[in-house]
Amino acid sequence: MAYMAQRSRLEAKLAERVTLYKEMYYKVQNLEEFPEVLSTAKEMLLEFLECGFSMATYKQPTRSILDLKEYDPVALDKFLEAERQEVSDGFESYVRKRSVGSPRELFNTKEDAIQWLKRLAPLNFIDGAWLCHVHKITTPFALRYITKNAWQVFSEELGDGDVEKNHVLIYRDLLRKHGVDLPASDSIDFIQERHGLNDEQVWRNSIGQLLISLFPNEFLPEILGLNLHFEALAPTGLKATKELPEVGISAYYFALHISIDNADSGHSGMALANIVAFMDLMSKTGLMDCKQAWKRIQAGYLLSQSLDDSETPDVYEEKLIQILHRKANLARKIHCTSRARIGGKSLTEWFSSPFNDNEKGDEWKYGFLHALADSRPWVYRGNSSKSLLMKELSWTGRMFGAFTDSEVQLLRTWIDSLQEKDACPGDAYWKIVGGHSTLESSFLPPRQDVAVTHPVFSPRQACPSSNSHEFIPLPALQVSQIRLDALIPLWFVHPCVLENIVVSPYQTATTLTSKILQIIRAEMGYSPENTGIAGMDEQLCRGYRPDLIALGCKMAGRHNFPEPTCLGDIIGPLNEDSPAVTKFAYSLLNWSMRPQKNGAFLLGLARAFLDMEMLVAADESLLAKADRSYLWEVIERKRVGFEACLAELRADPVKSCDFVGGYEHGRAEIEKILA
Repeated sequence: MAYMAQRSRLEAKLAERVTLYKEMYYKVQNLEEFPEVLSTAKEMLLEFLECGFSMATYKQPTRSILDLKEYDPVALDKFLEAERQEVSDGFESYVRKRSVGSPRELFNTKEDAIQWLKRLAPLNFIDGAWLCHVHKITTPFALRYITKNAWQVFSEELGDGDVEKNHVLIYRDLLRKHGVDLPASDSIDFIQERHGLNDEQVWRNSIGQLLISLFPNEFLPEILGLNLHFEALAPTGLKATKELPEVGISAYYFALHISIDNADSGHSGMALANIVAFMDLMSKTGLMDCKQAWKRIQAGYLLSQSLDDSETPDVYEEKLIQILHRKANLARKIHCTSRARIGGKSLTEWFSSPFNDNEKGDEWKYGFLHALADSRPWVYRGNSSKSLLMKELSWTGRMFGAFTDSEVQLLRTWIDSLQEKDACPGDAYWKIVGGHSTLESSFLPPRQDVAVTHPVFSPRQACPSSNSHEFIPLPALQVSQIRLDALIPLWFVHPCVLENIVVSPYQTATTLTSKILQIIRAEMGYSPENTGIAGMDEQLCRGYRPDLIALGCKMAGRHNFPEPTCLGDIIGPLNEDSPAVTKFAYSLLNWSMRPQKNGAFLLGLARAFLDMEMLVAADESLLAKADRSYLWEVIERKRVGFEACLAELRADPVKSCDFVGGYEHGRAEIEKILA
């Protein structure tokens, strides 16, 4: 009876959270329609990060990343190898048991397996989401090497522009093959109750990954830490590769991840190499204190662990409630002489209350715990070492021996996890990691606008339209004398135009978006796509592959412009007296933040900037010969990509008109600004 009461209350709490997570899941994937959720999203992320530390303390595993008190790449590699070995040994043991007749562990029948796959849909329909915003035009330039390598993992999750290799599409097709035809994961329909998707852990994992992606400059160390854990070998995936074929279902989706996530050349190896590069950069530049940077990487790792855990701190609070209830029931009259008061009541008053398992008894349990949390000096929120209750439970204390070691530890962890009542969201987290110091504060101008941080939404701005749906390229740009003070801001801002089209993983599972991804990859300096997968080859490549930002820095340096650290240095804040180039730059940034509404228009704008790139590549004064030669390669890759996109758009007259409108407006503004 007590167990049922405990479960019902806990289940009600988790069900309430599922509703909250579903709503946030929908709104984050449609952020341009719901920008007001950003403050709530950050508060929820900080709560998740705090829970990651709490769970690491509650569970106390035999091996924890927190054991690495300081960053040491050799020790980290050994830790990860031990983690992999444990998973491998566990799978080997599992296979041995199965070979002698042990039953499947994930599901019993084919129908069970289908339901298991369906349950995971919210998570696998956003595959790679935690990295989707990590490499933006607003990324401080000194970090772009780090974020480019991180974003490559996201690109590979999307198939590098080959829609048939897109992981979301592979999973969606797997479900449909077995009769599960769910709505698009970014639709309001997807979160409706009728689909039976109510697993709290799956939704928590999904929304956690979406939330951390939103603030790439502020939480880059945490993103890198989460990436390290999430790309590691997982027992469930290994078991799925064996059990799914046994019931007649393809296991290719899971086998693909085991291969692509390998620790040598795959995503797991890439994740570790990126952390090493990040920490080396912090050590050399002092952009962030190395101890704090490492603590925050650990926080991201623990966050991923806790998101992937079926248990939450609520489970341990319920255990503590039951322990206190049992102890109190046994000590009804023992404390009759005590003058201690909890929540304004003496222990005698508390312990004379009914202890049966009816509703009133249930109220006592939660009432006592909440009163105890606010009863100084017995409990000081967030400080078990100062709490008198812990002293009384220790040796020479009056309650020594009344609780077992594990019960004392549970109580200590609960006290340390309590926040002060007047605490602001995130206070506990920033205290744990050593303060609210961010990388963006080292680079970005002290202002909050779309040019210096992500995400920022300004009021909607209408997109110019066209009456024509036939795209006819205009003749090459002709500028008698290029004004560098106009060209350089345009050059640095124009990569923003397409970057936000490829952010929601589910929305990338189309041929058109895959073609756009190939254009973006060319702009970002990735190698041309081939039939395989680049993996670590991309990071180790010694070839000359700068992105458009790096070429912009070369152009600026060649003409003695001050070396920029971020986009905000180049275009400055927007005001009434801003020059035309700055006003146009902010229009581009604002339009780019609404890719779902402006997608075809943005594609047309990007095509207009291809004309500007050809102007730069043809001018011997702007870039060195090697840079211009490389730029021509990028231009050709993009030209092919635009032709493929246009072929997809022709079936939709409205989008075709939007594309032409974007091209015509962009080309007119470029000519006007550069003239």
